[in-house]
Parts: sequence; C-alpha cells; structure tokens
Amino acid sequence: MKDVLVLRDLDCIKAIAHPRRVDILKTFDKEPLSAKQLSEILDEPHAKINYHIKTLYNVGILELVEEKIKSGIVEKYYYPTANNIVISRKIIDYTLEQEIDADFVSISDFEDTIESFYDAAEAGDLNGDSILEYDNVLLTDGEISELRSALKVKVDEIIAKREHSDRENEKKHDIVMFAIPSQTK
Repeated sequence: MKDVLVLRDLDCIKAIAHPRRVDILKTFDKEPLSAKQLSEILDEPHAKINYHIKTLYNVGILELVEEKIKSGIVEKYYYPTANNIVISRKIIDYTLEQEIDADFVSISDFEDTIESFYDAAEAGDLNGDSILEYDNVLLTDGEISELRSALKVKVDEIIAKREHSDRENEKKHDIVMFAIPSQTK
C-alpha cells in the first residue's frame, strides 16, 4: 500500500466527490471489506454499495485484495490503495495575470512546490529528514529578511563546496522557505 495517492484527473475527483463514496473510504480500518460487509455497516442496499465500490476501483482508489468463495458465491474484498488520498490543486490552474512580478511568489509557484511534495510522497522518498524546519513563530519583516539572507548564504556555501569534492548519494532537492503570515495570532 502506498502512503499517499494524489488524484490528478477529473475522473478520480468525480469518483471521490460523492458523499457515500467518502463514507465508504472512511469505513475501512485495518482490514479489507466486501461490498456485503460495507452495505451492512453503512445500512445501504448491497447493489448501491457495489456500484460505488466499482467506481472507486475503476479509478484506482480501491484495490481488490482478496476473493473468497462463500456458499458458491465469490466475495471480493477491497481496501484503499493508499493511507492518504489528496486532491492535486493543479487540476485547476487558472489566473488572469499575464505577467507576474519576479519578486512575487504566485499561487502557481506554491502549487508547484506542493506537487513536488506530493510526487516525493507518492514515490516514498520523504522521511523524517525531509522537513528541515517547521515553526510557528512571531517575526518582524526584518527578521524574515535576515532568515532569507542566512539561508541564501548557506545554500551558496554548500554549492561552492560541492564544486570541489566528489559526492556520493547526491539527489536533487527543492528547498523552499515560506514565511506565511497566519491569519490568527
């Protein structure tokens, strides 16, 4: 099972948009369930639950994990394909802005960062060292500028050292530091 499944097309989003399908996903715990079990838990007709399961299965949100024969009937057991399912915000990438100020990070830039994060999560490349720092602190504009300068100096220092040494296990990384003003204090 993957840790993260990112829904990137409209068919997947349509499939998960139905409230009963969300209920189905929330019903799973540690064990696969059959349509019959889900219909009993959710108090819905078997045929309706089976329809919703097939829809989720067809777009890759559920997977068939087991088939058991009970009283001559094949009972199929399903389970979500990932622990976490998120909807890519790149589905809708719309702006009226034709030119963006070079000093302004647009929402699209932020979305690109989120997509990189989702890609790494889906590939299983994230670990405890992936989040370099996360704090919720009170800062002045001057302190934010100081942090930006310090990070730039350190990144430039690392790049300069890299040019003069052999390096193993090197991977490309996106390094992003946001100072996003909270709406609450």
